[in-house]
Amino acid sequence: MSFLRVGLPALAWMAFCLAPALAADLETQVIDKNCYIELFDDDDFDMKDPHVKVQGPKEFASLSDVNGKNWNNDIESVIVGSNARVKAYSEKDFKGTELAFAPGQRVPNLGKLDMKNEIESLKISCGS
Repeated sequence: MSFLRVGLPALAWMAFCLAPALAADLETQVIDKNCYIELFDDDDFDMKDPHVKVQGPKEFASLSDVNGKNWNNDIESVIVGSNARVKAYSEKDFKGTELAFAPGQRVPNLGKLDMKNEIESLKISCGS
């Protein structure tokens, strides 16, 4: 019962004092528009076929539902944003063969890297 008299008011006071600082932090978060990977299910960045731009930072242990499409084993070309580093894996849960993409890299044919239709998980990080 003593916690209710002492602890609860103390918690309320802390929440009241910290809330403006937390709100300010949320307002200052900025999305890095150059931190992304664009996935294409065809060679040469074919815009007529399914493609998706995925904003980072983000991790996908499986690509079974990226913007409503199953991208597992269905990626043939990629474009990496100028402030993104991407690691792609041949198996879900970041296992199997790993392929690293550098900032600004464009790969028109993943077959030349032996990863055409082989990617099942991704990690996108921002910055250097």
